[in-house]
Amino acid sequence: MSIHELRDQPHWSYSAFNTYLQCPMKYKFRYVDNAPVERTCSALPFGRAFHAALSERARVGMDLRLTDTKEIFADFFKVETDASENLRYKPNETFDSLLNTGFDMLAAALENWQDDFAVKSVAESFSVKVPGLWRPLIGEFDCVVSDGSETTIVDWKTASSKWAPGKANRDLQASAFCYAYKQIHGTSPVFRFDVITKTKQPSVNSHYTLRTQDELDRFEFVACKIEKAVNAELFYPNENIINCAECPYADRCKKATWKGA
Repeated sequence: MSIHELRDQPHWSYSAFNTYLQCPMKYKFRYVDNAPVERTCSALPFGRAFHAALSERARVGMDLRLTDTKEIFADFFKVETDASENLRYKPNETFDSLLNTGFDMLAAALENWQDDFAVKSVAESFSVKVPGLWRPLIGEFDCVVSDGSETTIVDWKTASSKWAPGKANRDLQASAFCYAYKQIHGTSPVFRFDVITKTKQPSVNSHYTLRTQDELDRFEFVACKIEKAVNAELFYPNENIINCAECPYADRCKKATWKGA
């Protein structure tokens, strides 16, 4: 099944788990109430379009030129921004400025491309059972590569700045995706985040990480605890400057009544 078909069925995802850990009330608005978003940060359509361009580069290989990749990005960015509800740009941001930023980032990404002869799959969807959860865990590997001796899941990230050392080792997505891969294939993969920065001079940095069996067991434990909390309707706001600054439900949250919640 495609990731779109999997999303039409009851499921858990890394994004859902991460949203609950960030702010249980945001989880409720998004996944329980299906509340309309009050604003969409420009980073979301930008990231989707960037992923689409890199996915096509991974599929086609070296025959896809930089100019072709830029055209794919431009087309997807237009579609994604048009489809975004209440799209908000940051100060000094416009559609055209982000388009040019994306072009510069693509040039950097392709200049540092390292997987032309190793790609096994692109945009590979998955669905696995997690003991203790009544819904499966679903997701999509951006790219899976292999050098013949080990397999690596590659995930492309756009970021405003370089990642801090050790961030990949604590990332929930790597845990969830490594868990799913091992459930399917019986072996533990390497996980690699390729982080491309949205800066004047874009940089490309690869962050490698592994997950031990203890860490995979911990992911399973956390996932089950989150589902238990959701079933018990434990929803509350986690108010801080990071969570609330660009929250798509900020106004709804402020107006909510907590009495009896």
